[in-house]
Amino acid sequence: MTGANSPLPAWGLRALALGLILCAAAVASAILAGSVWPGLMSYDSLRAFSESAGGITTVTWPPMHAYLISLAGRLPFAPGNIIFLQTFLLCAAGVFLAFRIFRSTVQAVAASGVYLVLLALSPSVSGSLAVHWRDPMTAAFFCLAVAMWVGPPGRASWPGLLLGALAASICLALRYNAFPVLVPITFLMAFRVWRFERSNFARFAALLVLLVPYPLAVASVTWRLPDFQRMPPASSLSTTRLFDIVGVGACSGRSVLPVAADSQAPVPVADLRKVYTPTHVNIIVSGLEARGYSPQTLGDNALRAAWFDAVSQYPGCFLSHRRLVLLAQIGVLKGDPFYVMHNQIDPNDFGFRLARPDKAAAYVAVVNRQAQAYWNRPVVLLLLSLVLMAVTFRAAPERRLLKLALALGATGFTGLLFLVSPAADARYIVPALAAAALLAAISTADLRPFRPRED
Repeated sequence: MTGANSPLPAWGLRALALGLILCAAAVASAILAGSVWPGLMSYDSLRAFSESAGGITTVTWPPMHAYLISLAGRLPFAPGNIIFLQTFLLCAAGVFLAFRIFRSTVQAVAASGVYLVLLALSPSVSGSLAVHWRDPMTAAFFCLAVAMWVGPPGRASWPGLLLGALAASICLALRYNAFPVLVPITFLMAFRVWRFERSNFARFAALLVLLVPYPLAVASVTWRLPDFQRMPPASSLSTTRLFDIVGVGACSGRSVLPVAADSQAPVPVADLRKVYTPTHVNIIVSGLEARGYSPQTLGDNALRAAWFDAVSQYPGCFLSHRRLVLLAQIGVLKGDPFYVMHNQIDPNDFGFRLARPDKAAAYVAVVNRQAQAYWNRPVVLLLLSLVLMAVTFRAAPERRLLKLALALGATGFTGLLFLVSPAADARYIVPALAAAALLAAISTADLRPFRPRED
């Protein structure tokens, strides 16, 4: 695509290619949103809608999701517009990044195509995009931050720095565990700023812009909008601790779960092993309640003390339990991946109903059928991206640090899930999969068939 034998100059062909790809992404996003309109909704979704209408009452779930729902409600076609916007944003960000970092139009088109195909073929991604969840939003704003911040080597664009900081702030504020995927990109940009900016003032100003998202994200879960009332700290780790305590007890053969207020004796180990599953703590809670034990009566202090005792006494069992959760999450264990997407709109007081139940059911069936195949499970995309990076690491020195940052982001995000995830939901890993898709796409475009001849 040099434009030598074309009536369009090279820049015209490049602009045409970019426009056509973005139009295709917009059409695909509209088809997805229309199929599941106004978007599938679980308990988490409806809680965010409730808080967007009635105000923030807790920060157990970061309130940024509710703020974005409220903002989208001021736009036409709400709330289904959120499904379209998060899908198009995720797609367009990767495409825009490709056209920023590749001077060769062939490479930019190749990277864009690979990225979009990988997103479409990943059931964890395509399934979560149809649901009003924080996970696809986190991935979309992460990719937007990368696309705004990262460009060709040289001085950073100030509009890009500012827009990227805004996207990064939203990404971090959507999930408590989002920072591992973004920290490596922040370090990459800090290195670039320090290397290419000419004055110390510009360097320190740019570094400040890069770091601002982190305190802003903390502030978003400390003070609510619009009255800036200070909120009680979240106690979301309590469910994770309960999950770990039961997992350790089932493995060790010791009932390390504290005695609940309505119980006279510890839960027998045999019952712990019957109710234990590495997929979700709520399944465990339901099993315990069916046996007359109410873990909800346990306070945070009791769970914290029991967790420390269990982990310190049986570290091997803790690691074994955590390994099972992660393997289920990335699709290594036998059986279908757990909770790839929500299949419906739960009963609600807002009047939300599926506009096209038959279309939504067909989309859900396709995603769930895709999820059964081993070749497109999360572990495959994660490993594929690392292999492609290794193969092409020496091919393009100017993109080595970007590839390394994306690889560290994907593995770091997954690694933190190993420690804190209260369930093996496939949706939780979507931000890591987005980073892996970017890495795989960029690395593929650096393969010899796509590189310019002068390389």
